[in-house]
Amino acid sequence: MIKGVIFFLLVMAAIGMVGNALFPGRISGSIKKRMGVGKPATCKRCGRYVIGAKGCDCKKG
Repeated sequence: MIKGVIFFLLVMAAIGMVGNALFPGRISGSIKKRMGVGKPATCKRCGRYVIGAKGCDCKKG
């Protein structure tokens, strides 16, 4: 049983190394896209950071 688990982990590590050699940096790039890394959204009118989807408070009155 232990030999089977160790063999499985070694095979998974080998697959990971081959994937990293063929496509370096692909995983970190997709994570950055998903997290929205880049410039934060700012209000064009007052310049404050916009939090959420409702917009800035300066337009509300």
